[in-house]
Amino acid sequence: MVAATCAHERLARVTLDDVDRSTAASSDDVGLIIRHFARSLGADAWALTSVPDQGETHCLAAEGLDEAAQAALLRFAEQIEPRIGHHAPVPIWFERQPVSPATTTLVIPVQRTPGHASTFVNLVFGQPNEEQRREVEIACLRDWPSVAAYMRLWQFMRLAQRRSSGVEAGLNLVAIGIVLLSGDGHIAFANDTARLLMDRQDGIREHRGQVQATDRSDAATLLTAIQYVLSQNGVAKAGDRMPLLMLRREHGPPLVTSFVRAPRSDLDDGDGALLFFVDPGLDIHQLAEPVCKLFRLSRVETELACLLASGQTLATAAQSLHVKLGTARGYLKQVFVKTGSNRQVDLVRLIFSNLVRTSMSERPKKR
Repeated sequence: MVAATCAHERLARVTLDDVDRSTAASSDDVGLIIRHFARSLGADAWALTSVPDQGETHCLAAEGLDEAAQAALLRFAEQIEPRIGHHAPVPIWFERQPVSPATTTLVIPVQRTPGHASTFVNLVFGQPNEEQRREVEIACLRDWPSVAAYMRLWQFMRLAQRRSSGVEAGLNLVAIGIVLLSGDGHIAFANDTARLLMDRQDGIREHRGQVQATDRSDAATLLTAIQYVLSQNGVAKAGDRMPLLMLRREHGPPLVTSFVRAPRSDLDDGDGALLFFVDPGLDIHQLAEPVCKLFRLSRVETELACLLASGQTLATAAQSLHVKLGTARGYLKQVFVKTGSNRQVDLVRLIFSNLVRTSMSERPKKR
């Protein structure tokens, strides 16, 4: 309600020192909320300050204050911060003078959300007498609950954005292409590896916001697999077999593709799916060795499994290992026993599925 009242107003001065540019709009909203609150209490100026557990204090938004006055308010916040926790705070009057002529500041600590920096609303007045202070306190008691509720939502939103940015940055470092699909099959997120594959049209491409195989004969198969995963009820379990497809490309071995239903949270109201794309042309040894260690494969067994996963036949793998074909068959039988596989295709499926497995609950039992 307050936001709607202030939506047409522009801030005279807003600083966003520690806020990412993507959150600038939300920070402007916070500034409008505080501005309206300050005006309702008759304040001459205001500022929203932040004190993180580590790092420097910041002025997130301010109006009617120069840099020297903002710095004084930051010092106020540093004095208060050790005395507050996660409980409902109480306003504190400061008699010092952050601006000239002489002023009095009402500092209101915002109830802190775990993981978020301590935040303070600073309202600067002239020199109110005792009666005027009581009137300000009564008005604050009346209006603050609505502001506090908005501030809690704002803190949760900023934390969610930080988590999202952190996860996205981490996924962009992964050599496996990862795509999150919404319930209608459209791309909700794609990491850098997946984007590169789609931009190159290297086995997959983006078409009207959806993932499509570049090979015409594979396109229908991929679409059917995606629709199947999206149609499944309930959350995918660690024991479920992940569908595996080999998408043909113009150059290089086929692109290995696997699918899993996206985990749902209490906040989700829709379905989705996660797609994983592994380019066998990458260093399969580096990617698959941790998986092979889980199954306690020996060095030569790991080498054989990686060669088969990279597309080599057993005969060519034997030549690469400088062993006879019969010896390679013996190694392969041991790999089958340790991994519970019966065929080479099942072994390759197992390796690539475990490369993208989101749960370690299928860790093989020690023998």
